[in-house]
Amino acid sequence: MIQEKSNVELTEAIKFALIELHKAESYLKGGPSVTLKLDMDAKIPPQGYRLNLTGNMLFLTGGDEAGIMYGILDLAKHISRKKSIEGIGFSEVIPYLLNRGIKFNIPLDARTPSYSDSSDSASHNIKDMWDFMFWTDFLDRMALNKYNVLSLWTLSPFPSMVRIPEYPLTALEDVKRTTRPFKAELSGWGIYAPDMENSLVTVKKITMDEKINFWQSVMEYAKNRCIKIYIFTWNLFTYGTEKSPYGITSEQDNPVTKDYIYCGTKALLRTYPLLAGIGVTAGEHMTGDETDVPFLAETYGRGVKEVLTEQRDRDFRFIHRMQMTRYDSIMAEFEDFPCPIEISFKYSQAHMYSNTKPAFITDFLEEKKPDINIWLTLRNDDFYMYRWGNPEFAREYLSRMPVDTMTGYYMGADGFTWGRDYMDKRDMTHPLFMDKMWYMYFIWGQLSYNINLNESYFINELKTHFNTEEEALLYEIWKHVSDIIPEVNCTHWHDFDFQWYPEGCCMYEPETDKLVFADINEFVACKSVPGGEYISVVDYCSGVVKEETIEGINPLSMADSIWNHADKAMKGLIEIKRNTGIDRELKVTLDDIESLSYLGFYYSLKIKGAVSLCMYRLTGRKILKEEAASLLSAASEYWKKYSVKSGNMYKPQVLTRLCGCVDVQKFDELTELDVLLALED
Repeated sequence: MIQEKSNVELTEAIKFALIELHKAESYLKGGPSVTLKLDMDAKIPPQGYRLNLTGNMLFLTGGDEAGIMYGILDLAKHISRKKSIEGIGFSEVIPYLLNRGIKFNIPLDARTPSYSDSSDSASHNIKDMWDFMFWTDFLDRMALNKYNVLSLWTLSPFPSMVRIPEYPLTALEDVKRTTRPFKAELSGWGIYAPDMENSLVTVKKITMDEKINFWQSVMEYAKNRCIKIYIFTWNLFTYGTEKSPYGITSEQDNPVTKDYIYCGTKALLRTYPLLAGIGVTAGEHMTGDETDVPFLAETYGRGVKEVLTEQRDRDFRFIHRMQMTRYDSIMAEFEDFPCPIEISFKYSQAHMYSNTKPAFITDFLEEKKPDINIWLTLRNDDFYMYRWGNPEFAREYLSRMPVDTMTGYYMGADGFTWGRDYMDKRDMTHPLFMDKMWYMYFIWGQLSYNINLNESYFINELKTHFNTEEEALLYEIWKHVSDIIPEVNCTHWHDFDFQWYPEGCCMYEPETDKLVFADINEFVACKSVPGGEYISVVDYCSGVVKEETIEGINPLSMADSIWNHADKAMKGLIEIKRNTGIDRELKVTLDDIESLSYLGFYYSLKIKGAVSLCMYRLTGRKILKEEAASLLSAASEYWKKYSVKSGNMYKPQVLTRLCGCVDVQKFDELTELDVLLALED
């Protein structure tokens, strides 16, 4: 039995953690009573804590409210695993990163979309964004995994979130989605189009005052979990104002538009006093010249300045993304700003699951001033269907970040909505995507708070979560299968999500306006991830033919490594199924591992086939052409196993950035045509 004795106020955040602790108490069987003494010490860094067991006294001292909450949660985790308080001893935890966030493209309404909204996942999730229970569950899980930043990304927030005094008729009543098919430009233009006007369906009746109360309540709940909420926009979009009488357009030189965004920004800050910051982009649908950053300064910047002049004690951040603009122009426009100006950088472009030390940020780190802190955007546009789980990859990735100059990170997708899961055919309850991908969220959140967590910490979590005796083997095979897509991405690289979707082996071609299968010619020609460590197929083959010294990891080595991961995962999978009773969640997890293993076998053979075909084209040796055809024929058989397995589990999906529906089973025949492509003269 654990009794609390507190020298600090029991805030809602601390009460939340204590509830988790009392749940864990059920694992304690007998034994003496223990007193938990809570205290606060400003000498401990923010969010950190110190825990010490002395006799029957547990002393937990936090640097602040968040530190106490995290300390209690870690204590509850220990008890639920060990079924005892033994082994606690003395520990002190200082956060590795102070800001650990989620990037959430939020589908507020068909009329005020986010960048992901021309997709099935976004359309289904519109109604869920206005369900308070969704947010309580989501925010609870964020806190349990030690995330403390939620960034909500939207093209046009104002009509769905605020009443602007100067433009009252822009406020939208109710929540709507459309029955029309999606077709938008990559810039975000056309996500809500005129043809949707007469095909809108109301999914929630709600007034603007009720909407405001809703989001105020969400932000209050987030505060009670030590989570700060930010709103990010792309620019320039004015969705939701089409029927207003003010002459608002998405034209940068329209003075009404400029005033509307300025007034909307003021209304946003005044309506939501708990809003922690705004992020902006000099990017999509702007003129692309030297007027972009001044426009943002004269609209969002001016609005923030005015409100912070009134609210001088407000803790607020203004974040400017390094997207389609120059660092020096940002700093010049926002000189002498009344709150911190921070820069956001897309750390791994669209594919965080690739190289653990991305090279894209190197030049920027040399350019920026030392006193300017940065946020890293970690884009996961690789795993929409399958459960990822490799703590070793995450630890290495996090350890290589430029931590000394960072404010924090936010992790998320552009091409998929991280709300409820509507893709799985086997679960019509539509659980939170965060529940389905629980291990991924757990890994990144826990390690970015405490990077010193070792392998056994995660193995024990698998044991507790699945109630299995095969936790060590599960850890290994999940780790192996999770390395397949990152290694494919290192050899077969494209910067942006529309250019490459590895779960589907496909891409969108803007030039032809087509969603296409990545055929063998694409694999022959594609570059490797920048940075010099990995060698592309064409560079490797060219070097071999020229008898050059080749330094780096070549595609044949990567293909062997990918095969090895898939092979070990598949063998371990068979053993787990043979040796243990399997509950439903473990079964669907193993289904994902099996499917990814087939995909790994496919990519391994396809990369090898690309090398053989490229060598044939450079040397004319026909035996290499035949070798390529044989490898691609074997690859095709694995793709068919993959597509059958995947098709039984997941629905085909319209994905925003691919501008079409991805159905892996429809690519079966195209994998056969790869063989014929190899045999073409």
